[in-house]
Amino acid sequence: MELVRGESVASFLWRLAERNGMTWEALVGRIGGPRSLAPADAEFEEVRLGPVAQRLVAVACGRSVVELERALPSWSQGRIGARARQQVRVEAWPEGERPVQACALCVAGLSGRPVWRVHGEQWAVCVRHGRWMGDGGRAQSGLEGLAEVVGAHERRVRLERRAGLYGRALVADAMQVAVYWWQCRQMGSKGVWRRRQDILGVDRSALWAVGLVVYPEAVVVAECMAVRERQRAVGRSFAGGPAGWTTRRWTEWVGERLGMGGEMAEGGHRALEAWLMAHRNTVPVVRRLAEDVRPAARSVPMELLDPHRVVPLGGPLERVSCLPWRLGSAMTSTGLRAPL
Repeated sequence: MELVRGESVASFLWRLAERNGMTWEALVGRIGGPRSLAPADAEFEEVRLGPVAQRLVAVACGRSVVELERALPSWSQGRIGARARQQVRVEAWPEGERPVQACALCVAGLSGRPVWRVHGEQWAVCVRHGRWMGDGGRAQSGLEGLAEVVGAHERRVRLERRAGLYGRALVADAMQVAVYWWQCRQMGSKGVWRRRQDILGVDRSALWAVGLVVYPEAVVVAECMAVRERQRAVGRSFAGGPAGWTTRRWTEWVGERLGMGGEMAEGGHRALEAWLMAHRNTVPVVRRLAEDVRPAARSVPMELLDPHRVVPLGGPLERVSCLPWRLGSAMTSTGLRAPL
């Protein structure tokens, strides 16, 4: 049976039952679960398996337990002992951690039902087919005319590969900065963001589309944040030396990278200044002057810095960010908070 990397166990078991011409109840009974177990809703629920059930599933699909563990992220998260009477359990996904529907073109022919993938966020981009998947107004949206969204996702993947886990925190913060701009009608609201909304056929009331609309600019901001943080990690300032750093210079540089220097000067800098306040350089000036340490190469994973000493692997990006505002809420304060 063909495996879909990242698929949820519930989604996989539905495909396995379908492939073998079995009902949900019959499959569950065959792998050591109670036949009375209600069918799992793969969009909202996950199936936890004990070791006995795992071995039986492996036999049923013709794969090894190791292969299944590599392909299915939540395969080993059941915490069910080998002696437990119930080897199969259905649990609701925690709030904000629901799976994302896999690209329909990638999984075409594999199932008559939607295939669900465990994902760290509430949406995903398929680079191969140029599609956006999410749980909002549209489960699947083609990105025709929005090649920059696909390109941004490729750059984001490279950034997180180089930066390591800290890259996820920077993307989270950058998305929050872009959300602030969108909510306050700053930066790209009258230009590129309006054009993307028109291509998608939506207006500002379609909150499900905001992440897609601002994604390219958010990735640029995350890349700029990574440059700033690599320097902060060794006690250096943005402009190359302790005396040369200014908030204005960094925000101007971000505006230049975005091609929105004027919009940045007119008010876009405020959201970035809130981020800089949470990411202050705390190395004493005397020490910075005495040491001549260069930032690590971009290919070297970044160390976790305050305020992101702990970075969750899953859940909505806004929960990872240290910035307090939320999409759809009034942007009345830029007070800072500690990320989860």
